[in-house]
Amino acid sequence: MTGSASTNGEKLIRIVNQHWIKYVIPVFIYVVLLSVCLLLFILAGMTTHHSMWISHLSFVVALICFLVTHHWFFLTLVCESATHVVVTNHRVVWMHDLLFVDEQMMEYAFDKMNTVEARKHGVLQTILRYGTLQFESGTDVPLVPHPNSVIKDIEQAMGLK
Repeated sequence: MTGSASTNGEKLIRIVNQHWIKYVIPVFIYVVLLSVCLLLFILAGMTTHHSMWISHLSFVVALICFLVTHHWFFLTLVCESATHVVVTNHRVVWMHDLLFVDEQMMEYAFDKMNTVEARKHGVLQTILRYGTLQFESGTDVPLVPHPNSVIKDIEQAMGLK
């Protein structure tokens, strides 16, 4: 979606989602928690004939663990997918939303800044092509895919103004 215009002459240049690497840790935690739930279900099945109260307790704990794990993972995915960097011809807006808990929006107007930098640290960020946008105010926008391309668009927009 590029080229949209508003009433004050502001035009949308680019919308950027954060890099997919942000999903790696939640997926790892999800798999570990699901493994624990599976082990509890297996324990419940194995102790059915030997100790009925252990079987019932482990089955209930496994169900609760399974329910909490799925809800946590869904909420995490929805929250992580609600982070965007919007570049217009007048400003850059970084939005991060944690459903019902926290909402952050940082706005960087072009008339108040002179430079913006892209940083990539380490081999992983270089190979996977993501980095951080650093603005003059000292604030950073992390996990931006292809930050040099985004910086190029921002600098062109700053030059057009």
